Amino acid sequence: MAAFVRHRIPFAGRRSVTAPATCAQRHIWNLMQEQLPDAAFYDVCYWVALPGRGTARDLLDVCAELVARHESLRTGFHRDVDGSLVQQVVNAAEFEAEVWALGPQDDPDAVREAWERRMRHTPFDPARAPLIRFMVTVVDGAPVLAAFCVSHLAVDLTAVRLLADEMTRLFDARAAGRPLPPAVPARQPVEQAQLEQSPRGRALQARARAYWCRQLDAAPATLFPDRGGPASPVRYSAGMNSRAAALAVPVLARRWRVSTSVVLLTVVARLLGRRAGLPSCTLRLLTANRSDPDVRGTVANLHTEVPVTIALDGDRAEDIARRALAACTAAYANGLYDPDDVARLIASARGPGVPVDLSYCFNDIREEQALPDAGEDDEAVSGESLRAAMADTVVAPDEFEEGETFFIVVDDEVPGWIRIVLNADHRALTPSEVHAFLRDIERLLVEYVENTGADHGPAATVGGAGRFSAAEL
Repeated sequence: MAAFVRHRIPFAGRRSVTAPATCAQRHIWNLMQEQLPDAAFYDVCYWVALPGRGTARDLLDVCAELVARHESLRTGFHRDVDGSLVQQVVNAAEFEAEVWALGPQDDPDAVREAWERRMRHTPFDPARAPLIRFMVTVVDGAPVLAAFCVSHLAVDLTAVRLLADEMTRLFDARAAGRPLPPAVPARQPVEQAQLEQSPRGRALQARARAYWCRQLDAAPATLFPDRGGPASPVRYSAGMNSRAAALAVPVLARRWRVSTSVVLLTVVARLLGRRAGLPSCTLRLLTANRSDPDVRGTVANLHTEVPVTIALDGDRAEDIARRALAACTAAYANGLYDPDDVARLIASARGPGVPVDLSYCFNDIREEQALPDAGEDDEAVSGESLRAAMADTVVAPDEFEEGETFFIVVDDEVPGWIRIVLNADHRALTPSEVHAFLRDIERLLVEYVENTGADHGPAATVGGAGRFSAAEL
């Protein structure tokens, strides 16, 4: 029978400092306030498998080193006297960690899942750093799995992956008795806030504000006109696991000379536009905001959401896809903005009582990856092979939940498959329509492969052909 011991582990960082919150921190803070009292909705759990060597003490020491290295993990948040959000980095404190000793009959994954469920019902106090907790499962004295639960105020998806990779590297070194590899130099959130207040940062925010104004002017009032139904939101999620989509998407990306994310975004936008009978579709994308080399290794929350409007006129899907690529490029370039200012822009976009509905989100969380070689032969991916792969597709209810009218998440955790999860308000899509929409994504991808022939051969290297990393929870 699995049993655990809870530890309070001290850590020591390099400085204590107080600074204004960054734009991204204020963005996620505002979202969290909308979820109160269930603030744990924005906590993130992640885990890594361990090689079964070393000791639990080794891993706890590594966790202390991670918290010491990354200021976001030891930052609390509060309002100052004028109501502005402030980040406060603490130099020293303690974090909580649980060490679980497993017996022969215990399932490490089941123990981890139970811990994650408990963490999701144990919200952090944002004013009290650190905003992270750890757990480790041990078999015969050696760690086999580690997990952490961390506030979204401290990390985004890119940061979570960076943290997991660093944990693995540090533990490998510690368990082998080697010196710990040094931290990757990266801008910390306090310095990010300073940049945002600089002339350069203010110029970037002014440019993003103008971009938002243009998008709000172009956006349709809604993609889902009211057709009655429950007075308050009732949401339903389903997920589709598709081998056919995984085969079709890179073929279309090469033929259309766009990223694989843009292929999927194009299909989603076209389906939404058809349903709404509109010549364009505006969705929100999640951007990692890591084009600057100084933040590519930053463990912090840098992500924001940006609107993108895709023109749907014309019969050729590849033309729509290339317009979508250009639109995404512009959107991702405008990810640094004042979230409070943008909220005011949205509220006043159409005048009092006539808001613009931007409650539609597309989030591709796949890790960044290069497309297959441009010269690779796509003939093996035929319409016949895709139709055969569609027989393996599974669409089933999912537990994913978001407070949006329409929210799509794309992942490829299982090699050779793409998983697409759609969460929608019943007033926009009923459960059966959610299932049908997912099937339509796959069907349209297959039809596009069948209908684009040899004259649309693999694309050579083209600007933007690498996939975008939308990056965020």
